[in-house]
Amino acid sequence: MGEQEKVAILMAPRLGDSLLMMVIANNFRNNGAQVSIFSDYIWQLRDWFPGFAIHRSLTEQQAHAALSGFDRAIQMHPGWPFDLTQKNSNAVIYDEHMVITGKGFVKAYQMRDFCRDYFGHTGCTHTNGMVAPGGIEKNRYPRRVAIHPTSTGALRCWAPKYFGQLATDLIKAGFEPAFIVSPAERADWQWVTGVGAALPDNPGLTGVACYIRESGWFIGNESGIGHLASAAGIPVLTLTGRMTRTRAWRPAWSISRIVSPWYIPGGRLRDRYWRILLTPKQVMWAFGKLRSDTAAVTDTDTNMNAKEAA
Repeated sequence: MGEQEKVAILMAPRLGDSLLMMVIANNFRNNGAQVSIFSDYIWQLRDWFPGFAIHRSLTEQQAHAALSGFDRAIQMHPGWPFDLTQKNSNAVIYDEHMVITGKGFVKAYQMRDFCRDYFGHTGCTHTNGMVAPGGIEKNRYPRRVAIHPTSTGALRCWAPKYFGQLATDLIKAGFEPAFIVSPAERADWQWVTGVGAALPDNPGLTGVACYIRESGWFIGNESGIGHLASAAGIPVLTLTGRMTRTRAWRPAWSISRIVSPWYIPGGRLRDRYWRILLTPKQVMWAFGKLRSDTAAVTDTDTNMNAKEAA
């Protein structure tokens, strides 16, 4: 691959997908390519991705002219946001070459391996190039638990009353729960302040990223915000009723755990009832396991550093 290969990467209008596609972007950059990103989400986070040329998402009408100077164009999903193969003669659609979901893989690692096996990259990594801007202190508030109670669909969301109980249990355990919601969702979640939780008003996506980065922990439904927390280096606990899918799409840049009901029916019943079958007690148990996992890694790093210094 020539050092000056020009690569365009178009993102679907989903935060989690965009952060994952940055794995491919990062490997191209690390292998000497000039990488341009077209994504409204990554544009909002452009200060967190130094070294990339980041632009707003393209409309289909803009795409042909905008992509004419690129040696290669890549997107994740066929036809989304539009048919890229009609806009660039060397288009690559990721999903057409890889298993979309299933057992035995994690998407971020799958993308790393795709860069090695399909593009011939060397020194491949599953990291996505996200770097916190200066002045944002990781874990500044170690007892703060950022909670994201929403997602792209109601069936992917844990029961709201359980989130309230979880907040109460976290407060009793000495933690400081803070609910992360969009401006349009704030009215629906104002009630959490009544149980003692915070409801911060973070300015835009970069404000959310800063707030989570300075928190100690993250708990939430399967969502793009969970991937954002992981990319920011914060331990993540994901609540789900679809364990197989969530394992494949799990946040993979920080320590993470997944929790689902101990018993769950299959098919449509699973989608309907996991939200109430998963109890706050189970989530607190899984949160304890996440903290143990994090402490074990911290202790290992401390011991290694001590040995190196000896």
